[in-house]
Amino acid sequence: MPVFFLLTPPRPLMTRRLALSLVALLVLSVPRAPAQGQDDPAFTLESIHASSTFRASTFQGGRWTEQGPVITYIESADTADATHLLRYNLRTDEQTRVIDGTNLHAGDVDRLVPIEDYAFSESGEKVLIYTDSKEVWRANTKGYYYVYDLGTQTLTPVSNRDDGYQMFAKFNPSATKVAFVRKRNLHVVDLTTGTETALTTDGSDGTIINGTFDWVYEEEFGLRDGWQWSPDGRRIAFFKLDESETRSFPLMNNTTRYPERTEFRYPKAGEQNSEIKIGVIDLSAVDSTAKGQPQAIQYFDTDTWNAGGRTHEYLARMGWTPKVDGTHRVWMYRLNRNQNVLDLLYGHPETGDTKQVLQDTQDTYIDVTNDKLTYLDNGEHFVFLSERNGYNHAYLYRTDGTEVGPLTKGPWEVTQFHGVNEDASTAYVTGTRDTSLERHLYAADVSFSPHETAPSVRKVTSRPGWHTLDLSADHAYYIDRHSTADTPPTWSLHDVSGERLTTLQTNDTLDKRLDSLDLPKKQFTSLPGADETSLNAYVIKPRDFDPSRSYPVLMYVYGGPGVQTVTNQWGGTRQLWHQYLARAHDMVVVSVDNRGTGGRGKAFQDVPYQRLGQPESADHIRAAQALADSAWVDADHIGVWGWSYGGYMTLMSMLTGEGPSTFDTGVSVAPVTDWRLYDTIYTERYMSTPDRNADGYENGAPQTYASRLRDDQNLLIVHGDDDDNVHVQNSVQMVNQLQSANKQFRFMMYPTHEHGLAGGNTRLHLFTMITNHIAEHLSPAPATQHAE
Repeated sequence: MPVFFLLTPPRPLMTRRLALSLVALLVLSVPRAPAQGQDDPAFTLESIHASSTFRASTFQGGRWTEQGPVITYIESADTADATHLLRYNLRTDEQTRVIDGTNLHAGDVDRLVPIEDYAFSESGEKVLIYTDSKEVWRANTKGYYYVYDLGTQTLTPVSNRDDGYQMFAKFNPSATKVAFVRKRNLHVVDLTTGTETALTTDGSDGTIINGTFDWVYEEEFGLRDGWQWSPDGRRIAFFKLDESETRSFPLMNNTTRYPERTEFRYPKAGEQNSEIKIGVIDLSAVDSTAKGQPQAIQYFDTDTWNAGGRTHEYLARMGWTPKVDGTHRVWMYRLNRNQNVLDLLYGHPETGDTKQVLQDTQDTYIDVTNDKLTYLDNGEHFVFLSERNGYNHAYLYRTDGTEVGPLTKGPWEVTQFHGVNEDASTAYVTGTRDTSLERHLYAADVSFSPHETAPSVRKVTSRPGWHTLDLSADHAYYIDRHSTADTPPTWSLHDVSGERLTTLQTNDTLDKRLDSLDLPKKQFTSLPGADETSLNAYVIKPRDFDPSRSYPVLMYVYGGPGVQTVTNQWGGTRQLWHQYLARAHDMVVVSVDNRGTGGRGKAFQDVPYQRLGQPESADHIRAAQALADSAWVDADHIGVWGWSYGGYMTLMSMLTGEGPSTFDTGVSVAPVTDWRLYDTIYTERYMSTPDRNADGYENGAPQTYASRLRDDQNLLIVHGDDDDNVHVQNSVQMVNQLQSANKQFRFMMYPTHEHGLAGGNTRLHLFTMITNHIAEHLSPAPATQHAE
């Protein structure tokens, strides 16, 4: 997953998350003393996967304040369980303590409570503190909230802990109330009187959800927090879901004497989704009653609740607009079941009437991201991202939906929209204008007059590599997390002209350690795809590479929609392990970004539409064959490995087309083996439903090709049995098909482990096993792992 270094609360709001996306992890901590020499035992599987030896240091991070290069952040105190809240001027290095954590003694639990997350009131006089959190699927989104008054230095619980965990608590604009979700219902507390009122009462497990989401909305649309105060504090807009018609999926813990069963709602491709709608609660109506009554809630007519059709299926985002004709409206994204028609709707909070402001359409599918819609501070315009001309670009609109013109244009992608400095009439975006292998910050002139030609765009970042940017609230500064394939990340503060003002964090110690090892480097190149399209690739060769010799090759694949593995950025432990294989086992590691991956425009990314797995695996087979034609490649020893979508691609590449005669060895970790087993939102985005695309599902399922595994192919399948994302059912069914076809293979299951297969010695065990499997079947060295 992408690692974002700033603005990362434990309960992220509507963060887009790619299901199946398990790309190289960036591990963040301080390394040990440097290793020395080619044969130094410090560069081992254990040092890579089970220690901090090669982990990178990271910048503290925090949240921008309203003005200047100033952030606030949480710092551990010397006192056990205490945390301070600090204010830090990045340019002057001045730090001040906003909250002394030793003052945060909570009377209701008679102890200090640590700050895990926080939010200031608009006046800055109060702080809402989040603490004692617990995980809900992907993030710690349930816990307890307290209000800390900076003037009186008093700490007050928002609600009684005995009533249950609280989620997504927020101040109203005047900080006189706090609302939150508990047990699938919305509640509001009057901070003056302490009175708590239930705003909804129909939420319960297995049926109604108010103010938050079910599993598939969280996983695929990145939605967790499902409600917002209106800008004037008079109303609350919230999502309501009804999951009663969705089907449950069981997970079983077999490590106990009697297996323990956990069930959760998981709609598989073609199955019933939760019904969904958006409502607005009028707080003045609630205040006039003892309890929140139905008449206080106005629902919008979005044709998504019990509609029974495919035309309007999902509500994927919502928020409040600036005033339109004197009233703040609720904006909403509505998508059809195939997710290729997106309507931007405005809902009137008093009448429930909706109006279509614009419509974005594609022949294939539309990605919903957090930065797709941005309202400007002037209240008169918004910026909308669209791929309608073949590349993702930014377009300026008036708030009523009238298009003004493009902000960016051309054969390159805007990969993130950061905002507009309206005083300077400048928009800031991250994109691929120079190369899809890198990410850079660009500044685009903004014209508020109607225009058809995009204003000029200039590059702000200059260093080659990958720049992950966070723009300050006043659009005057940014923090740049920069790395290359050969250098771990550094963090620096810049003004928006690109001038570096100060370095915030380096990894000099790790840099020196890696330099002393003289590890093999990534070399960027290209290889042909199945239709001879030139595909981005990287190659890692042994340091003493001899072109007159022949080497085994291991191909690393992810290959899923929109995701790249071939990038000029630091690859963390995954990259280090590949370098270890090249050095310790004298093999070449190659990765190829097949058609369907990101950074090269909509047409390139859409090739696998309704054919998932087929063109991508054909590309890897063709690329492997092109490698086999090289004199330095041992054509009889070419392997492939991947995780999640990459595990799926491993199976498809080994079993389809000429794959059985191309790939000798494979490692498939947590693979999908039949898209009918995966969830609705992700799968149908690319495949439609099984009843509409039966051939696509059949031809894109590795299970279909189990009988094609050759006797001399060496396959290892790995899965965790507590994987709530790609269920172990996928591997069980694949194993069943292989056994029915009398095919020999290896299988490893990790009990109680989820999709990431992490914790304890799991990663070391996993990569030791994978290394030994690869060494046994690909490496010219003996079948055992090199001594470490």
